[in-house]
Amino acid sequence: MSLLAEAREAWRYRELLKNLVNRELQVRYKNSALGVIWSLANPIVRALILVVLFKYIVPFAPENYSAYVLAAFFPWTYFLTGVLDAGECVSKQMALVRKVYFPRELLPLATTIANLRHFLLSLGVLALYLIGLYVSSWMPGGTHDIPPREIFLLPLLVIMETLLIGGIALYISALNVFFEDVKFLAAVVLDLLFYGVPVIYFLEQVKIAHALPENLRPIVYKLFLLNPMAVILTSYRSFLLTPIEIKAGTLGLKADLQVNTGVPWPYFWLAFAVCILVFIGGYRFFNSRKWRFVEQM
Repeated sequence: MSLLAEAREAWRYRELLKNLVNRELQVRYKNSALGVIWSLANPIVRALILVVLFKYIVPFAPENYSAYVLAAFFPWTYFLTGVLDAGECVSKQMALVRKVYFPRELLPLATTIANLRHFLLSLGVLALYLIGLYVSSWMPGGTHDIPPREIFLLPLLVIMETLLIGGIALYISALNVFFEDVKFLAAVVLDLLFYGVPVIYFLEQVKIAHALPENLRPIVYKLFLLNPMAVILTSYRSFLLTPIEIKAGTLGLKADLQVNTGVPWPYFWLAFAVCILVFIGGYRFFNSRKWRFVEQM
């Protein structure tokens, strides 16, 4: 069956996909008194912790630094949970896979969509926080900040990240059926990747990384731009928040540096193309192996 035919077959089972997503959410909050409210409580608590941390405990951070961290941290959490949850999404459902016919790719796709719902709730929390910051900037003595016009491209960015997560989920969920070490390897790789993407620092800081020889800095910066997650996280930040200048002596900088200036557009569209290709490749990879799952379990 061709890839397009597989996609049409999956579309015929879209009602089942919806039920799988709801089941995923119900299982996650089984025996929980607050249920889905935890989806809101989690980002709210994280936001409060970062506000307190960078306002009172780490006072040498730039003004409103917590907002810039949260703008990248919530998308990173979406990526992290989306990939990790995919590890066992097929293996745990083998009883269902053995008994009933349905397009098996609905399992990792349902996991991705369930995590997307959580992410959209966290974006709502972030939006309320940012609205408060922008309103306060118009108070007497404020800087009169307004959101960047790129904020209207935010839905495109969410689609872009979801395609990337869905594609990786299809790869990992299929591989984990044959090699259970895959889920553990994914966790290790993601732990390392956290420090290789701009969540707690800015992409512009890579250009002036003093620990690197000067001739290597442009090369490392280009490598960051070729990483779709680095582009996605930086884009969330620049689509939601205005550029700021970090003074020398702050965050270890030896000179003033303007940050949050965004990603060069050619690299943004390159990352978008990569996300699409990862999803298509993952879909093809999964479907080429899905009928062998029962033999392995």
